[in-house]
Amino acid sequence: MNVASVRTPSLRARLFVLLVVPLVFIALASSAVRYWSAQDMSKNLYDDTLKVVAHAVAREVVLTKGDLVADALLDSLVGALGDPIFYQVRAADGRFVTGHSDAPIPSAGLDVPGGTPVFFDSFYHDRPVRVVILREFIADIDFDGWTTVQVWQTVTQRQALSLSLVGQSVFNLLLIVGSAAILFWFGINWGLAPLTDLRSAVGLRSASDLRPIRRPVPHEVAPLVETINSLFARLREELDRRNAFIGNAAHQLRNPVAAIQAQAESALTASSDSGRTARLEDLSQAARQLSRMSHQLLNFDIANEGRGDDLQPPSDLTELVADVARRHVPRALAAHVDIELEPATEPLPVAGNRVMLEEAIDNLIDNGLKYGCARGGRLSLLVERIGNMAALTVADEGPGIPPEASEEVFDRFVRLSDDSDGGCGLGLSIVRAIAQRAGGDVGIVPAEKGCTIRLKLPIAQAQENRQKPGIGSIAAE
Repeated sequence: MNVASVRTPSLRARLFVLLVVPLVFIALASSAVRYWSAQDMSKNLYDDTLKVVAHAVAREVVLTKGDLVADALLDSLVGALGDPIFYQVRAADGRFVTGHSDAPIPSAGLDVPGGTPVFFDSFYHDRPVRVVILREFIADIDFDGWTTVQVWQTVTQRQALSLSLVGQSVFNLLLIVGSAAILFWFGINWGLAPLTDLRSAVGLRSASDLRPIRRPVPHEVAPLVETINSLFARLREELDRRNAFIGNAAHQLRNPVAAIQAQAESALTASSDSGRTARLEDLSQAARQLSRMSHQLLNFDIANEGRGDDLQPPSDLTELVADVARRHVPRALAAHVDIELEPATEPLPVAGNRVMLEEAIDNLIDNGLKYGCARGGRLSLLVERIGNMAALTVADEGPGIPPEASEEVFDRFVRLSDDSDGGCGLGLSIVRAIAQRAGGDVGIVPAEKGCTIRLKLPIAQAQENRQKPGIGSIAAE
């Protein structure tokens, strides 16, 4: 699947959704609350009116001595309330006085105290109705005692009033939400205008234009711009380093390639077999030098890029030094050099890529053999703990390095002498790059004789106890 084809919602759309969707939910919740509030309001309004009607019916029946309520009064009440009104009046002894005889029956156990209206919901001719029962004490010849008045009304207009109130509320909320959505959209576009300008400014940059972004941006975006500028600065430094490396590498490789070409042409034009053989030997030596140089160039690039920083278990520094030193034993014996290793008194696990750590140790030993023990002697290797660091000290008996050049020798392509062993001035640079990548460092230790270089690496958490080689001369094994 092409990553470029995976598109995420724009920031504008996300902000719009995050603002409008909660507003819609609030509007829906407000509508629901408004609906229940409208129902409660219409219920209270109609109940109060129904209670007044019950009192009016009671007074009218008393005044008319039990006759029906006048049609004019009943019509005016229906016109005011909108729904049909039904009533029933019973005397204190339960005798039916007037009204509708088939009144809704209240639920069993309904308490109707005197003088207090009691409401309940019921059905009348299969239609939902709201009923009020009122008991009033009437001192009259025909109504001597607690007279019961029951009035009920259909609830159609109640529901219509509730829906009307809710409809108005919903319309108002929709109008508010719609207006807010429009304002949000234009506000978001206006607020994101600096980001759009920033995108346009970055889009106009060329691949080689890594200058810092100076365009004014909102305070919230300033950290992002600072991070981009920091990335530009690192890319600019990396490009400068790469360009310098390529230029130096091309300069360093030019002479070995030219030498190989010259040796090959000399071998082709040699007049005798012995001369051709000599030229071929020189050609082989030049090829080895070129191979060594290209190998070091590759290792230097890997060390600087950190491409060798694989997650591996820690390795004991003493074991690493011993393994690498053994590879140099034949060369040391041929040069009459005695390599001595003094191991640490405890395991010193160091984290990092084992191959790159061995490369750093190999370069230190190679540097000591090449420049410090060119005419024989002794090369000392000391592994010890210094604070929270594991240290390897390599000391030779050679001419040493001048104090003023103690830092210069760690720069790439720096050589203090024109050696003929194929050196290209990258060995110590590789050591420093590997050490710094692992969190350590390397440097020259002042010494009265020869050159002493100390490599320091952070001690990792030891995973297991490792057996250390004993003190002695490796070259004698």
